Amino acid sequence: MAKPYRMRLRGEGLEEAEIRGEFFDDEHATLSTYLQQYEELVQSKPLREGIPCHLEVKAADGKLHVTADLPTNDDLAILLHRLRPFILEEEPASFTKVSAILGRHVTEPHLRHLLSGQHRLYDSRDMQQQIRIRLNDVLVNSDRVLWDWLNSNEYHRDPDKRRAIEGLLQGMPNDLLRGIFVNLLIEKVKAIQGLASLVALMLGNVQELTFKSGVIS
Repeated sequence: MAKPYRMRLRGEGLEEAEIRGEFFDDEHATLSTYLQQYEELVQSKPLREGIPCHLEVKAADGKLHVTADLPTNDDLAILLHRLRPFILEEEPASFTKVSAILGRHVTEPHLRHLLSGQHRLYDSRDMQQQIRIRLNDVLVNSDRVLWDWLNSNEYHRDPDKRRAIEGLLQGMPNDLLRGIFVNLLIEKVKAIQGLASLVALMLGNVQELTFKSGVIS
């Protein structure tokens, strides 16, 4: 049985609009699961206390010297555990699956723009517009390298993949590399939060969505 939705949209330079539609039962269940996962993420220690990620890089004597303020190993482990159901695509309410559901239903141009913005945050394109970090002709601040690191060091402990990524990124200070990956994870968290706001609106958990300059507030 289809579940109807009805929502109001307000934004800069936009007249208030009302949008209506229907979700299939399985779509509604997936969106609800996404919000449950999001609440667990928000209540985790790294989100409650903040995720430190400050890097200072100086070059001297032909070497890079890095000063870093990064999450502890335990806090990073908690963050990665809470992110698993969002960033592992085969999970039932992953970011990819939920954004695909919204993509099928969202036709209003401003909402589609907001949805597209969450994708750019999630897959590191926003960061790459600000800075592109290359080593051995490899774009380090990219989703592909982040996934290689996760599969070789965190979510999986594949020794062959670990040797491959260590060889690929040989010569980069460990704190700098870790800081880049933490920054990429923070971008994913922002995208997950933005998508959760859209999901909450479409499920009726909030009655309206306000945004300014393409940013959800």
